[in-house]
Amino acid sequence: MCAAVRLLRGSTAANEPELKLDVSREDRVTTVRVGGELDLASVPQLRSALTDLIGRGEVRLVVDLSGVTFCDSTALGVFVGAHRKVASCGGTIEFREPPSTLRNLLVVSGLDQILTVR
Repeated sequence: MCAAVRLLRGSTAANEPELKLDVSREDRVTTVRVGGELDLASVPQLRSALTDLIGRGEVRLVVDLSGVTFCDSTALGVFVGAHRKVASCGGTIEFREPPSTLRNLLVVSGLDQILTVR
């Protein structure tokens, strides 16, 4: 059943997460552009990228969500975890341009009151 749901969301194969991450740095701010689906299968890739960046001292982060085509609650946990790690290092993390469905998910969950969403 999960494979059918994934295929309906647009994946080419049931076990292939469709997530693209592009990292760039400008003026001491690191931007992570996220494209594709954020779900149980793909979230570890995002978590790993953010954890690695924070571990290297990149604590002024922007996560550009404009390319996200699907997001479930597992991604919200990654957002909160990254927020906590960056804050504990005295840094900042902004989540920018979430699609309307993701913005609604952030509002309904109350995370728009905790995270910086622009």
